[in-house]
Parts: sequence; C-alpha cells; structure tokens
Amino acid sequence: MKKFLPALAMALFVATTSCAAQGDMILPPPNMNDKLSVMDALNQRQSSRNFVDKNLSPAQLSKILWAANGINRADGKRTVPAAIGIYSVEVYAVTKEGIYLYDVDNNKLKLIAEGDHRATTTTGQSFVSKAAVNLVYVETPAAWESARRTPPRDSQIAFANITVGAMIQSVALAAETEGLGNCVRGSINRDEFKKVANLSAEKNILLAQSVGYVK
Repeated sequence: MKKFLPALAMALFVATTSCAAQGDMILPPPNMNDKLSVMDALNQRQSSRNFVDKNLSPAQLSKILWAANGINRADGKRTVPAAIGIYSVEVYAVTKEGIYLYDVDNNKLKLIAEGDHRATTTTGQSFVSKAAVNLVYVETPAAWESARRTPPRDSQIAFANITVGAMIQSVALAAETEGLGNCVRGSINRDEFKKVANLSAEKNILLAQSVGYVK
C-alpha cells in the first residue's frame, strides 16, 4: 500500500497537468537541487534564438516561473525585489496550449486563453513561435492600491522596471540549470497581446522572454 500511494499521487498529477489547455495547470514545487552553481550559470548565460518546438515539463515550468516571481519566504516575499513591498509585475506564460497567468500564491498557471498565441508576443521574430514558453511581464498599476503610501506614477514605472530586470536574470539563470536557452525581448505586439490576453487598458506590457530547448 505504501508503494502504491506515491504512484497514485504521480498519476493524479500527470492527469491534472496533461490537460492544460482545458483549464488551470497545477505546478509541482520547484526543484531546489541543482548541480550547476550560480557562478557557472552566470558564466554560461547567453541569449539564444535557435529554439526547438518542444514543450517543457511541468517541473521545468515550475522552476522557471518560481525563479521569475515565486515565494521564497514564510512571510510571502518573493525571489525578486519590490519597492515598498508592492509586487506590481505579473508574469504571463504563453505556450503552444494557451496563455496563462502565473498564480504566485498557489504556484499554478491560470488559463486565460486557449490556443497557440506565441506569435502575439513578438512583432515578427520567427524564433518566438518555436520557444516552449514566452514569458510576458506586465505592470499592474492597481497593485499600488494596497500600498501604505503611493509613489508618483513615474516612480511606479521605474520600480516595475527594476523588478523586471531581476526577473529576467533569475529566469536566465534558472534556464541554464535546465540546459535551456532564453532570449529577452522588447519587440512585442502589445495591442494584439492585450486583446488575446484580455488585459485591461491601464496594464503595461514591459518585456517578454523566450525560454525553451535549443539546437
């Protein structure tokens, strides 16, 4: 019976994650045991554009997204800095199956739109449509409503850009530990992505980052 329970748990997990396009995707806890050191990952970090159209595993997605914006402390604080403790940047994951919003608190992907919308995260870079996942970093002004003091709008944008800078480097290093390539991009079809991802007008698309297997 003891041997059966882990097998059953794994079967249930696979069943849940294999139908991602039909609903939310529950992610496994991120793997913290990497053989690659931070210094090695920094030494190997580079931009990649020769992606292979191959899906990441749920475990790989979990690691990448946790590195971008995951909770790493009991008080709910995250892997990246945030001014005044306000996390104003959301992470959207665009895969072959659909567009998902990373639910930080529950470590899962919430389905926003079904279908392959990877091309909407670029203005013509063909390699983007082959990357397993394209992360889109979106600034959400409404996050500041819970702040103890509200900074000027230009400061809010500056703080969000600092956070995104930390996010893209965290993702790049996490990708290296999995033997994956990444490429940070500012060329995004913002109007089209806003439409297909059902983003409200006040949200700002800051950057995108392609992650996946490379040749």
